[in-house]
Amino acid sequence: MFCSACGAKANGNFCSACGAKLPEAEPIDTVLMIDWSDSIEYETLLSIPEVRQRISQSAAQSKRRMTGEEFLDLCDKLTGKMAVIPMATIAHFAQSLHTKLGVKTGKSESRFIARPAGEVLVALLCSLARHGREVRHAQQSPDGCIITASLPSDLFALEGDLIVAVARHPGGAQVDAHTDIKGQMFDWGKSRRCLEELFADLQCTSAAA
Repeated sequence: MFCSACGAKANGNFCSACGAKLPEAEPIDTVLMIDWSDSIEYETLLSIPEVRQRISQSAAQSKRRMTGEEFLDLCDKLTGKMAVIPMATIAHFAQSLHTKLGVKTGKSESRFIARPAGEVLVALLCSLARHGREVRHAQQSPDGCIITASLPSDLFALEGDLIVAVARHPGGAQVDAHTDIKGQMFDWGKSRRCLEELFADLQCTSAAA
């Protein structure tokens, strides 16, 4: 700081050279910039306000869709009278029985995404929020993270799981995704559409903006 009266270098409340009162120093706002783009730690990313805001904004874009159970209940009502046992209950019973018999369907896909691993993991969380797929479990490793999310029931299949592994690699991230719908032999393209949506979101640079 320099004295405005005599030009001498000074500090404190008064100039040591001429005794003039010095102006109060304006407070300096310190902004902590965190580069999280290559962080693969789930809990660390969720603690960053910018990341939480992006996930929240994505969740706000979610469009509620009719579930398989709601569709079956609607079928019951359209018959003019409720069935003795609702169709949704029958469907759940059949799914449970088929699961015990080992019946299931699903689809897997792996791709390398040429973006920092942290950006890919955040884009994954934003994609899950946008499509209403709730995170059920996160398994952490030194260079990767495995996210298990719900695959909500819809008109094509009852509820299942979406498992996505994101691993840090030189130049980007390796992503392995798998859908698992137990108790059904066919999902009428639900898994394929889910994975296409997922990788479109992960490869879109605007997903991290």
